[in-house]
Amino acid sequence: MADIHYYRPQPGKVYLDELQDEAFSRSSLHGDALLEAESRIPVRSVAAMPPQADLSASHAEVMSLSGSWRMLDSEPADPGEPAPSTGWFGRASTASRGMEERWYEPGVDRSSWHKVTVPTTVQRALVSSGLLPDPNWNTNMIDELEEHGEPKEFPLWFRRTRVEQREWWFAKTFNLPEEWRGRQLTLRFDGIDYSGTVFVNGMSLGHHKGMFGGPELDITGLAQFGKPNELVVRIDPAPQTWNGLLKGSPGFGWHYGHLISMGIWRDVTVRAEPEIAIRDPYVATMSISPDEARLCIEYTVDSRLEQRADIAIEGVLQLGEGTEGEGSRPDAKHRFRNHVEIAYGKHRFRTEVTLPAPCLWWPAGYGEQALYCLTLTAGLQEKEHQGAVQGKVRIAGASTVFGVRTIEMEPAKDAKPHEHYRWQFVINGVPMFIKGANWCWPDPMLEQSEETYERLLELARRGHVQMLRAWGGGLVEGDYFYRLCDEKGIMVYQEFPLCWGPPDSPYTDLGVIDRQVTQSVKALRNHPSLVMWGGGNENGVHGGADEGLFLVGRRCRQLDPSRPFHRTDPWGGSVHNWNVYHGGEPLEAATLAMPSVFYGEFGIPSMTSRSSCIRFLPEEELEAFPPMEDSRGWMAHLHQFGLKDVIKVMRYAAYGPIATWDAYIAYSQTAQGDSIRFTADVQRAGAGHGKTGFWYYKLTDLFPGHSWGVVDFYGAPKLSYYRAKQACRPQNAFLVYGKSDGWLPGESFTADLYAISDTLTGLKGARISFVLYDSSLNVMLSRSYDNVSLQAGSAFQVDRILYALPSAESIQPLIAAVTLHKEDGTLLSDQWYWFNARSKPAELLEFEQRHTHRDNEYSGELAVKAFELYAGLTDSPLKSLPETSLEWSIERKGRLGRFRIRNSGERPAIRVILEHFPEEGDCYLDDNDFGLFPGEERVVLFEADPDRSLQDIIVRAWNAQGAPAGITSK
Repeated sequence: MADIHYYRPQPGKVYLDELQDEAFSRSSLHGDALLEAESRIPVRSVAAMPPQADLSASHAEVMSLSGSWRMLDSEPADPGEPAPSTGWFGRASTASRGMEERWYEPGVDRSSWHKVTVPTTVQRALVSSGLLPDPNWNTNMIDELEEHGEPKEFPLWFRRTRVEQREWWFAKTFNLPEEWRGRQLTLRFDGIDYSGTVFVNGMSLGHHKGMFGGPELDITGLAQFGKPNELVVRIDPAPQTWNGLLKGSPGFGWHYGHLISMGIWRDVTVRAEPEIAIRDPYVATMSISPDEARLCIEYTVDSRLEQRADIAIEGVLQLGEGTEGEGSRPDAKHRFRNHVEIAYGKHRFRTEVTLPAPCLWWPAGYGEQALYCLTLTAGLQEKEHQGAVQGKVRIAGASTVFGVRTIEMEPAKDAKPHEHYRWQFVINGVPMFIKGANWCWPDPMLEQSEETYERLLELARRGHVQMLRAWGGGLVEGDYFYRLCDEKGIMVYQEFPLCWGPPDSPYTDLGVIDRQVTQSVKALRNHPSLVMWGGGNENGVHGGADEGLFLVGRRCRQLDPSRPFHRTDPWGGSVHNWNVYHGGEPLEAATLAMPSVFYGEFGIPSMTSRSSCIRFLPEEELEAFPPMEDSRGWMAHLHQFGLKDVIKVMRYAAYGPIATWDAYIAYSQTAQGDSIRFTADVQRAGAGHGKTGFWYYKLTDLFPGHSWGVVDFYGAPKLSYYRAKQACRPQNAFLVYGKSDGWLPGESFTADLYAISDTLTGLKGARISFVLYDSSLNVMLSRSYDNVSLQAGSAFQVDRILYALPSAESIQPLIAAVTLHKEDGTLLSDQWYWFNARSKPAELLEFEQRHTHRDNEYSGELAVKAFELYAGLTDSPLKSLPETSLEWSIERKGRLGRFRIRNSGERPAIRVILEHFPEEGDCYLDDNDFGLFPGEERVVLFEADPDRSLQDIIVRAWNAQGAPAGITSK
């Protein structure tokens, strides 16, 4: 597909995209010789001809081996010293107990082995069976690592548990259908984590590495009919480090929490192979117009016939159910036929098809998410010379779901040739400013819960997240994740899990890289939600040949030329801003000092809400604050089992005395939301003028506890989720300013007022308002801007606000409110900002200034001092505002409902918060943590099961007490 590109060359300018492609085209770097040979098979173009009579559809003959298995652990093999040792000198190597006792042989009594259900990880199976205490509860994990973790000389979080140190053996007995006798049989694993050996009927079929697919093994000669077959898998002990491995890294303990997954975490099947099979269909949209779409379709035909054969391939394109438009009729199909000639082996073909009146796939907020199904069936041509083809020939077809949509990347304004990627995403011809978030897989024990994925991705969609960066510390997500993203219109940048500079071979196994990347790209490349590939996370300038990332990029561009590949992030123009938080620098100054076309990571962590805390800790633990180094339950749920994260957050969360967990929870979630909004606003102010988007860090959590996710491990949104959602509204008015604290009497308050419409059509006749309140919530400045027109996708600077500030007592704090209304008066967005809301004494300011970057680490007496300083704050400006009154009611009709909340007082209500709304399952709240003008009423929609009680809900503001509600059921 050399004629498919995601970018257009520009005369006299070369960007990183071209430089990469030129290097890939010259290189023959590979890790697997068979894959390299297959990549060089010529692709033959065949004409798309009118259809003839239907070819009979054939189905894959597959038997699932998922379900009931047996599992047992063994002492691992000892490779000796030096490894592997023959024993001539040093310590001799020894086999594991399982190998010595030949657990893989037929007839072994496994009745005492644990009953488990595959797919599973070892840890999940043990927890489910009551054989392992829940690693996420209280001190269970930190206790295990302290008492039994190895090596002892390693930091606590980087040791391995007893489970992780052992071999784990899985066994399954199965019978094959008699009608498969004489057929070629393939045993397929979709996910062994991370490495192990497979035995069938007592014979080894080799060792496998890599958790994202494989191995696929020919078991034809070993299969038994009329009696049981025995399948045994020996899982190796967990690797000591993630470096150089395609494996999610947070479970190794560097981030927060510890659990290195291991097991058979995806399905296992046996397949009876046909004589001819169509494999690996790939659909790329070459161009679109209102009347038609040009599609390029590539597929492989794999023949085991000794004779040459002419076959007809029938293609059917059909719009999926539930898509609006003419093409959604069940009889609305577009057909084509290819005639191809094949011999033994694999053959690659491509055909171009013109699809009339296409329904396009659009990201959420821009249109429908139309999905098509391509079905390919085949049959032998009726030709005389094919009489030599003897017997029944089974031909298996293929199908895939795809979307009609184009991706083009354009250089941003002022992009630097040779240094920058093209960072402007153009989808279906429409330039888009990307509002996105980083994604981390949701369970360290790799439970692939469809309900969990649905919950989290629905929260993403409702939170106006247009794109997820499937972060390179996590997983290559699977088909279900992508299917949901396709349906919800959420774009995905998928990074492979390689972090912080994988070393060159042999320390990085290029064979594993080659096989895993090839399988992943082929499996996922038809999903329209997938818009970019990446080599991993924070892989800076490499000290060697950069073999691992180069090979990932070469394969991605070979197998999927319709999408961009980025070596890593940050790279080629993007940045990660960890001068904020890790460096301890002020949020506004550090962000404005790091301008970037694209922000790949930014934010600060926060603590989960009390209702989630008591799911991983005894409730009495919340009564003692601050945590200290002997607060073992809390330490087990903090970054690297230390106190530094909490103290790092406090400098941004000092909205008042932090002397209780409830105060820390509220203030840390506030600070997290404020940090995300500020950087999002800065980036959006540059939309259409050189800035193209952001991914805040991050949406989801892998472990329960203190972390960067705005949605916690249990699927409960923090207050920061709603602040991020407000910042990502498609149509928005907002402020950009140089500082939030430190405004002085007589100083000119300065802020730039912007508005934006990230839609297909822009916005006309809009009304924007700005109000600045003093500390008594009296209006100091009010401005209104009528009949504002906004060009789609480009930020507009409405005004520069300048105001001479009065006396000190009037500006502690300052409150600013910005609203955007449609021409008909409908509220599109409102943003409430606070300034001088953190009142810090000189001693604390001096302490913070001394502890930045490498000195922003806390333990022992230094941690005690920090906690004393933040607990000793005497002012809480946002909690000292004049009070107002709230009235509210609930209306319910089935799953749907609405809160009506009215500010009945004479002052604005600052930070109106609905507390105790159900935070899990299929319950969704449309908004939270907002402001209300005097007399304003807001309707907040929600969804909740009718049986869920809402009697405990409290609505309050930071300057309004909670009041009982009136409840109406319909």
